[in-house]
Amino acid sequence: MDDFIRDSAYPDHPAPEWEPAPPARKSHLLIALFPDAAVQAAIEAHRKGWLWPEGHYFPRNDRLHLTLHCLADQKSPVEQRLREALAQVPVHPMELVLDSSRTWDSIAVAQPAEHAGLRALQQHIGHAVRQLGIPTDRRRFTPHITIAREAASAAYPMRMPPIVWRATKFLLIRSFTKPFFKHEVLASYEAKENAYV
Repeated sequence: MDDFIRDSAYPDHPAPEWEPAPPARKSHLLIALFPDAAVQAAIEAHRKGWLWPEGHYFPRNDRLHLTLHCLADQKSPVEQRLREALAQVPVHPMELVLDSSRTWDSIAVAQPAEHAGLRALQQHIGHAVRQLGIPTDRRRFTPHITIAREAASAAYPMRMPPIVWRATKFLLIRSFTKPFFKHEVLASYEAKENAYV
């Protein structure tokens, strides 16, 4: 087991303050980055190197995402104003690198290296949302992709081969949690330039 880590082995890496919990309703809004098929496949390959506990499960690859903001669902007039406000947020292509993974409580996550552009995008979106009177989570943003659930006792590799992710857009999603999981794309916001940051 020398090549694996269980969460209790690293007390200096507690779960972050910022872990957006969906509101207790059948649907909520997500503003998020969604990895492309190549990044999804690389994450799937990385998961095969873990030791998973009984009862764990993986989100479907097309639902893997990095949450920028999680909001209460909004009625149509407010939702339309939200779409318009998000269209004014500057979007730049970003070259992210997923280079670490671990467990937080019952979930397993992959995390990108620190990226100033990603943090700026999250802040700009938050400002635009709050200008509409919609509250956002103000705790420190800890970017991650949830790669498994019910994974509290999973053992993960000491090193994660870096996964390069060229992110060029963010999405506004209505996420349904009851009676079944479903993502409905409401809007897509793409970078208007080709130079990666």
